[in-house]
Amino acid sequence: MKLEIFESTLCCPTGVCGPEPDKKLIELQNVLQVLSKAGIKVDRHAINQSPLAFTKNQVVKQFIQSEGPGKLPVTLLNGEIIKKGGYPDLKDLEAHIPEIKNIKTEGKILGIFS
Repeated sequence: MKLEIFESTLCCPTGVCGPEPDKKLIELQNVLQVLSKAGIKVDRHAINQSPLAFTKNQVVKQFIQSEGPGKLPVTLLNGEIIKKGGYPDLKDLEAHIPEIKNIKTEGKILGIFS
């Protein structure tokens, strides 16, 4: 199982930095924690940090050509788009990855910000 998230420009690999991190990116870290506990690796690609990942992936390349980079992020599961225009939450992913339904987080990462 291969889960990939193609994102717009980020200031660092997670995007959770600076004095006021984006709450959507904080919640994504919580989702990634659940996926990690299920043994699912997620590859994240920010357009400014790994532009070749965007040009080499035909699905993402076509997505950007048809919908534009303003519709990022886009999430692919095994090469197919499962979410676009926002980050996937656990409910989005449970529909495609049922084995994560019963996994609980150890606590919200950076919960003081969310």
